[in-house]
Amino acid sequence: MEKHAILSERLEDQIKAVEWAKAEQKRILKEKGERLSKELMEKMTPFILGQQRG
Repeated sequence: MEKHAILSERLEDQIKAVEWAKAEQKRILKEKGERLSKELMEKMTPFILGQQRG
């Protein structure tokens, strides 16, 4: 079950909090994807280069 916390009774503040959370989620997912892509390239590049030579 999800828990919700109300930081403010004002609807405007709640909307801003939701918008901030969505932007943070998007930023974190982008950073995670970029990091994973970089790690994959670092691991696979030597393998790919080795396949081309041999």
